[in-house]
Amino acid sequence: MALRRFINELRGVTVKEVPDKVKPMLSFSYLKESFAKGIDSYHAKYIETDSIMPLYHVCFGGMAFSYLVALPEERRHLEHAQKHDVEDFLREGDADGILSGGPSPAVAIVVVWYLLPDEF
Repeated sequence: MALRRFINELRGVTVKEVPDKVKPMLSFSYLKESFAKGIDSYHAKYIETDSIMPLYHVCFGGMAFSYLVALPEERRHLEHAQKHDVEDFLREGDADGILSGGPSPAVAIVVVWYLLPDEF
């Protein structure tokens, strides 16, 4: 909503006037006022109405934050596991019979797709 308002304000402005229009919006005081307005709006919308939504916001926000914090470590584990899976597959060949009439074509496709490098 704020982005739409910002774009609508810039529609009638010439290119030379854009820096004069945008520069005050990047000041510390403007950002502080905007943040205070947003907090007041949130308080009026959710806190004063005794809504359950702030609890949901905290729970889902905490879940998203913890996922993002753990993501780099999980990616390292996945890369390590994929590297060893590919090395084992190349060393042992098709020992499980995956590609030569193994369990089913769908399983073979999934296994081969999993073993492919990311840049393929």
